[in-house]
Amino acid sequence: MTKKSSNAWIAVALIFLVIFGFGVYTNWTFRLQQGPPPSETGAVPTGTFTMRTTVYDTLDVATNRTLGTDVKVYWYAYRNGWVLLGSGDNVNIEIEERDTGYIYVVCETSSSYYLDYAKTQNMNSRVKSVTYEDVDGDSVKEWVFKYSMWNIPPASSGYPQTTFYAYALTYDNSFAFATGGQPADITSIGTSTVTKYIAWYMSASAEKKGVAVYKIELKVNSTDTSKWDLKNVNVPGIGYLSGSNFQEQILENYVIYTYVIGSDLKNAVYWQLPANTNNKFDLTVGIEFRLASGDKLNWTLTVYQLTPSETSITDADSVLTSA
Repeated sequence: MTKKSSNAWIAVALIFLVIFGFGVYTNWTFRLQQGPPPSETGAVPTGTFTMRTTVYDTLDVATNRTLGTDVKVYWYAYRNGWVLLGSGDNVNIEIEERDTGYIYVVCETSSSYYLDYAKTQNMNSRVKSVTYEDVDGDSVKEWVFKYSMWNIPPASSGYPQTTFYAYALTYDNSFAFATGGQPADITSIGTSTVTKYIAWYMSASAEKKGVAVYKIELKVNSTDTSKWDLKNVNVPGIGYLSGSNFQEQILENYVIYTYVIGSDLKNAVYWQLPANTNNKFDLTVGIEFRLASGDKLNWTLTVYQLTPSETSITDADSVLTSA
């Protein structure tokens, strides 16, 4: 082999290693580690299958949540409408050719837990997609996972079976702003143009809990927008947002700045506190001031949250800024 051809083989090997290394780092290989997506070749699966399910706590995987109480799991087909095939664990269901090899796993939770749909999807290689819709017609949305039944290995005894792993996040109904004068009022700002930061933050009531946040609102008790410019707001799970990302609404006595993250649990951002992590969800607000002598502006930051039943609740805190 010539030196030139040897170098070419080395280059090919290096390219392979780079691609393989990138794959190991990315979510693609992470999914492979959970089990590769099933191939969808051969005959369309039909007949009887045994469906198993286990519910884990998102932030404490050593803890199982109670199936049927904390999280309910139903097995559906879609045949010109939703058809319930069974519910719970270790249940036998019948798959027909018109199902084209897919069923739907429908999950709903109690008022104490969110269904961690993102982790659930990521940890089930047979899940093709997830939606959030009302399947059973009770005007309450459920989590719907499209689940592949293709190429499930035959069982040595009984029916072929597969397991769906659900993950639940414990709802923190006491997520709150810091108490004890934090952040403090900002005085003696002066009359020169200057940027100040209001260091708001919220904290969870305990580890291994979380909350779904869907909107951030900042209100100031003045309509004279020449006195300030909203520069940025840090939103945990999203990052620093420019003031231009907020919708400005000028009312009779107030100006309100609003940023909508989403309208439901699927589009909210989830603030979670794993074990042994800093319990501080930074909501620092940067404001450029152009105050006149004697000016006083009261700022109120409101965080809008959704409970697991999608009821809206709020928590707010105010800070006074003065020249």
